[in-house]
Order: sequence, then structure tokens, then C-alpha cells
Amino acid sequence: MRILVVDDDQACADCIGAILRDEGFVADHVTTLSDASLSATLAPYEAILVDRMLPDGDGLDWVREQRRSGSTVPMLIITAERDAVDHRVEGLNAGADDYILKPMPLDELIARIRAVMRRPVATLDQVLRAGNVTFDPGNREVRVAGKPLRMPRRETCIFEMLIRRAGKTVAKGVLEEGLYSFEDEVSSNAIEVGIYRLRGHLMGSGATAMVRTVRGTGYVLEAPDEPITVPEAPGAVPEAALVAAQVAVVLSNQSASSAATIPAAIAASLPEAPPSETAAAVVAAVIAVSLAKGR
Repeated sequence: MRILVVDDDQACADCIGAILRDEGFVADHVTTLSDASLSATLAPYEAILVDRMLPDGDGLDWVREQRRSGSTVPMLIITAERDAVDHRVEGLNAGADDYILKPMPLDELIARIRAVMRRPVATLDQVLRAGNVTFDPGNREVRVAGKPLRMPRRETCIFEMLIRRAGKTVAKGVLEEGLYSFEDEVSSNAIEVGIYRLRGHLMGSGATAMVRTVRGTGYVLEAPDEPITVPEAPGAVPEAALVAAQVAVVLSNQSASSAATIPAAIAASLPEAPPSETAAAVVAAVIAVSLAKGR
């Protein structure tokens, strides 16, 4: 999730940006209201922190103007200039979601940001689900079949953006905007690498939700109605697949007249599998080999 910090105090902004990134946010920093207006049109922000006394005006006037233009992004005033009660009331009445006085504990700042982000969209902090995978935005925890799945920050952020739009295509550019600030240098294949690693985490944990590439557009998180059977042990192969493999080997080495017959020795050595799975595997193998031989 992306947050804009509008503050001409570089040291303060750096401190806020650092704690935001530690909490899994992407932080952009600008020092003027004109830059804030431009940034707000270029990137989707989940919250904006605005100082009052800025080089080109009062941050409160900017918040008021944003509200008049229809913006619903949560906005928090952060200032040390005006601490009177009437100033705080003025700020809240102008459209600010919170009015924070500097200095304040950074953990309280994060808590206040999360609190205002919960207000506009009722589902923002609810547990999200796709297949057997859940994501809890409150503690940023991913679980697969109830078991925690720990991933690096980048993969977790990508997954959050995808699961919030599960079943819908998310453009590559949208993922980049949610992951990187304006100051970050982003390689051309950064998203592809992140998606590749995310898929590895999901597949390795037995997730039924998978990321599909929509060529030329972006990515979509899909969860089939029926669970996908995933081997429990790393490197394990379903027994029906072994059946199909052995049948395919036999058929590929036989003549057309004997292609439908499995030698007794091979049949006896096939691993045990549910009859329905074994039958399906045999049929698939016969069809595949027949097509390959042009029968």
C-alpha cells in the first residue's frame, strides 16, 4: 500500500518514510503542495500525510480543495505549528481524517494511519480469501490452509494487490505503482521476478490460488472451485501420474496391434492408486501416445 508524505522537513519526512517502509508500506515524499497535487494524479494512494506550513501554502487549504474535488483518500494533518484546540477542530472540519501534533511516537502514527485507512472502505481490514489462501491486512499475514506462509515484503505486497482484486486482471503498471516510490530505481523485469517468486511460495505451500499471466496486460489471482491436489512431500509425484508415465513408455515401444495391451509384468509393478485416477491416467496416456504416433 502506498502513502504520500507532504512535508518540507526532510529529517522528519525521512524518519516517517523509514518507519512506513518497515511496516510494509511504500512511501513517496514531496515538499510542496504543487508536487503533492501532481503526485496524487500519478499514483493511487491509500493515505496522505500533510504538513500545514509548507513553502507554497497551508496544507489544510490543500486538503479542503482535494475534498471539494471529490477525493476520498484518507488524509492526516501532521504539524507542530498550530496546536490549539480550535485549529484541530478546523482541520477536521475541513476534511482531514486526523490531526496529529509533532512530535509523536512513531508506533502511534502507524496506528492512526491504519485507523483512518479502515474508514472509507469497510472491507479494507477484513480477512481476504482466495481458494485455501487467506490474507489478513491487519497483521499482513498470509495463510495457506490455516498455516502461516512467510514471504519477503515484495512478494507479500504483490499478493495483497492481487488478492484484493482476485479474479480480475491487475496491470503490471498498477503493481509497480504499489511497490515502488518515485525515487526507486526499478528494473524492467522486477515485477516478473516478484511474480515468479510469489508463485514459488504459493506452489510450495500447497495453495489452490494461483497467479496467471494475462499476456500483454498483467496478472490475475485465480482460485478453482475444486481444490487442486498437491503432493505433501517436496518432489513427490501423484501415483496416478506414475501409472500414466509407465503406460506411456510401454505403449510407445509397442506396435499398433498390441498398443492397447499392458504386459502383465508391467501391470503388476504399477503403484497402487485409486481406480478412478488410474483409469483416467491410462486413458490419457493412450490418447497422448496415439496422437504422437499418428494413429
